[in-house]
Amino acid sequence: MSELLLQGGRVLDKAGDRLADVLIDDEGRIAEIGKGLKGKETLDVQGKIVSSGFVDLNAYLGGPEDQLSETIISGTESAVKGGYTAVVAISRNPVVADNASSVKALIELSEEALCETIVSGSATLHNDAGTMSPLGEISDAGVKLFSASGPPLTDFETTRRIMEYSQKYDITLLYSCSNSYLSPKGVMNEGAVSSQLGIPGIPAVAEEIEVFQLSQLALLTGANLHFQQISTAKSIEIINEAKSNGASITCEVSPHHISLDESFITSFDARYKVLPPLRSKQEIASVKELITSVDAIATGHSPCQDHLKQQAFADAPFGTTGLEAALGASIMHLDIPLKEILRLMSWSPAEIAGIAETHGGDLVPGRPANLAVFDPEATWVVKGDQAASKCSVTAFEDIELKGLVSHTLVNGKLVVIDGVVQDHGR
Repeated sequence: MSELLLQGGRVLDKAGDRLADVLIDDEGRIAEIGKGLKGKETLDVQGKIVSSGFVDLNAYLGGPEDQLSETIISGTESAVKGGYTAVVAISRNPVVADNASSVKALIELSEEALCETIVSGSATLHNDAGTMSPLGEISDAGVKLFSASGPPLTDFETTRRIMEYSQKYDITLLYSCSNSYLSPKGVMNEGAVSSQLGIPGIPAVAEEIEVFQLSQLALLTGANLHFQQISTAKSIEIINEAKSNGASITCEVSPHHISLDESFITSFDARYKVLPPLRSKQEIASVKELITSVDAIATGHSPCQDHLKQQAFADAPFGTTGLEAALGASIMHLDIPLKEILRLMSWSPAEIAGIAETHGGDLVPGRPANLAVFDPEATWVVKGDQAASKCSVTAFEDIELKGLVSHTLVNGKLVVIDGVVQDHGR
């Protein structure tokens, strides 16, 4: 008899939507999906959704050089609490995976994770955008996703060279178009609110220019690009046009960019200081109208030490946590079918990350049981001090969301039970 039975849930995957039990064998794989099944242990999931686990394409999880903002353990505890069974660990200062040794150290650290952790490399040395890192050497260590973000894009010769070399090693380049030479001192969205507050702004067009430039280079070189944390409707339109012309491009939006607007910054609370910045209500509405042409929802999970967010708005670091709030923010603020939300949070990002054989997609016998169980109707209020992340400062503080994860299974193992992360003797 198999090990665990998820009984009475609504199974929702890429193939369809049905009421069924899910039987998981003692090797952590799906044994059978149907009605009237039996197992050694039974978990009652009536009234809840059973789906493939979520996949995040954009999370900072710390590293050897930074154990104070987040660690692999605390970061993946936060991930599984939010229903994620796989995350892409982004390379950013001070944790820069720009050589094989640093990559191998991060991969070794990731063995402590509660879910699959995919280490991304840095496409440039020290994330300086001017010197290409040894892509082949890093790729040979098993890395297929490379962060190509850094200072403002002005060295297009190096950018083009990186794109050309990326095809040789069959890698995907991750670009965050938020470091603009148009607004080096900007810390919030440029517009009426920034003028009213006297805070330097970042114009939406800064992102859009960079998206256009990179899209044209993708068309020229044939490189695979993924745009991170797109925050304007015009950027999405530029990406869609490039796709229609044959560019191999995907893009993501973040939960906070579809649910929080620049008016929160009138409090001068640095928890709302994120990059790209929170946009206007009108911009958010326009982005949401185009959401079905977006490829993924990714958290942009970017924790820091709590005290750093207590500084003046201009001095505090950019970033917010997002792994535990992503599902609730998406269900609450997107007027689209639940299946479409799961496409954005699970099936499509699994394909982009190259892990569709084990995450996302169809729930069928023989696949690893990487699953999320959640109540799509449950409402809850975000409290940062109850989060699993080391960082308790979140832009979602005291905000009501809809949709709450109760259980997460990674390779058939229950790592979250009734919303509580389990201790597996790490």
